[in-house]
Amino acid sequence: METVRNSQSDDAVFYDAICNDLIDPTSWQDEDGEDKNPNFEIARLKFLLTLPEYANDEEKKNKLVEWIKNDEMAPYYERVYEELKWKRDKNMLKEMQEANKKALESLESEIEYAQNNLGTIDIKVAYVNKAAYLSKIGNKDDTIKTLAQAYDHTVALGCKLDNVFHCIKIGLFFNDLDLIKRNLSRSEQLIEEGADWHYRNCFKIYTGLYSLATRDFTTACDVFTSVISTFVCTELISLSTFIKYTVYSAMLILKRNDLQSKIMKNSDILQALHRDNTLKQYLFSFYNSEFKDFFKALAEVEIDMRQDALLHAHYHFYVKEMKIKAYDQLLSTYISLNLSYMADRFGVTEEYLEEDMTKLIAAKRLNYKIDRVSGNIVNMRSDKRQEMLENVIKNGDVLLNRIHKLSRVVNI
Repeated sequence: METVRNSQSDDAVFYDAICNDLIDPTSWQDEDGEDKNPNFEIARLKFLLTLPEYANDEEKKNKLVEWIKNDEMAPYYERVYEELKWKRDKNMLKEMQEANKKALESLESEIEYAQNNLGTIDIKVAYVNKAAYLSKIGNKDDTIKTLAQAYDHTVALGCKLDNVFHCIKIGLFFNDLDLIKRNLSRSEQLIEEGADWHYRNCFKIYTGLYSLATRDFTTACDVFTSVISTFVCTELISLSTFIKYTVYSAMLILKRNDLQSKIMKNSDILQALHRDNTLKQYLFSFYNSEFKDFFKALAEVEIDMRQDALLHAHYHFYVKEMKIKAYDQLLSTYISLNLSYMADRFGVTEEYLEEDMTKLIAAKRLNYKIDRVSGNIVNMRSDKRQEMLENVIKNGDVLLNRIHKLSRVVNI
């Protein structure tokens, strides 16, 4: 993918600085680094290692083990090695477990001291510190339990939302959709109590990510397009990934006019696209009906979605739906179209196109038929419009005859 380095505007230069790590992202984090807890890069790397093409990738495996070792993630280490069926390093596991035990004993003593000598806020902070550590080492169940204890000692609305959002992060990290759903419901109730714009925006982004994971592209499109200019959740996904998710969902859901007004004319989207030629080609080739380029870009999108933990389960569905939109976009403007011409427009063979179209027509996803004698694809909608017109004329004649008969009776 080609990278454009010479940006013409201050905004674009700033965007380049973020994406190329010229600006230290830790300058936007809290002092305790809680925003990056849990570390979603670890979850992403672990997911890639579950794919057949990366199952034997020693570089990725070693990087994951290094991250786990550096953060002393004994509980997560056991989970990973069980799921990926790797051989455990018992000595490393023992060292991490001992470090975890020592740290948790210290955190427990802080909680006990706060309960005996300090107030509610200090007790809450002690529980939050323990939850943050448990989250860091990948102990899912104990993290949720400790966050619940912290919530019981929390008064401020913002702190309650931070607590619930952390539960959602844990759900996203471990791909626990039920946990995400329950806490989205909790956070929605808290939002209605009067949360500020920051928490409302975060809630929308969390909702959008959950919607992607559950194949609700309509909701994802709605919430993502509403927060493009106010994206704030950099601890979850990067700005470039958020833009990518927005474009993917919008292209599937929005009509042509809405796609142009909400996406193609959005300055934030255009600013991001100048760095991502594949995404730019995918969007503009579809809109401009350059279907050969669109199919090439769609193949790249398929690979990208397959390697994305949120989208992996839906990449077959998404690619099929986008092909349907592209086929219909071309065919809907014709009464009939030659199969060889259409195959050339999409850059595929006639055999592939005929087989693909046959499946979609049989599934009633496209309202066309293939005339193998003439080698044409016939638009059945034209026939329906003609049939409707004939019915209107026929019914109109019947109505006029009845009115004529009625007028005779009235005259008599």
